[in-house]
Amino acid sequence: MTMRTVLFLTALTSTMAFAQGTEAPAEDAAPKGKEATGAEADAAKELVSKYLVAVKAKKWPDAKKMVHPSTITAIAERKKRLGKEDHPMAPQSYEKTEFYLKDFKMKGVTAGPSGTFIVETAEDNFQVQEKGLVEGEMATYLVGKKDGKWWVVDKKRGETFTNDSVKLGYKGYFDKP
Repeated sequence: MTMRTVLFLTALTSTMAFAQGTEAPAEDAAPKGKEATGAEADAAKELVSKYLVAVKAKKWPDAKKMVHPSTITAIAERKKRLGKEDHPMAPQSYEKTEFYLKDFKMKGVTAGPSGTFIVETAEDNFQVQEKGLVEGEMATYLVGKKDGKWWVVDKKRGETFTNDSVKLGYKGYFDKP
């Protein structure tokens, strides 16, 4: 071995050693807010649970009754513009071609801005093309009150809602707290 090769290998292995352990585990990367408690937090969790039971059973009209009216309008606009209901709150549009819900577990609920709640779940989704089950996929649901009634507003897969995204992206969706 030449001196140049030895120096190169030494530099390479030392930088690899420094790089190990610098990334936080996925669950620690975005710190979860404090668990919300109380009647309203329980109502938000219960609504998402009922919604997901209907989605799992593929009872689309029942699930749709729990979706915020403004979200229903947004889904209809997407269908008109794109020719399909390409929206996270339109699971019926994905069931035959992409994925469908097989099971879920409620993970927690945190308070969001404007009297909202963010409900986290772990979902098992059957992937249609791959013909396989993805277990424990993180999803979050935004829940809020409009005209005194609780609604499931939106869903994110693999990420969560930030205070700014709720304040800016859902103006007029909620009652004043």
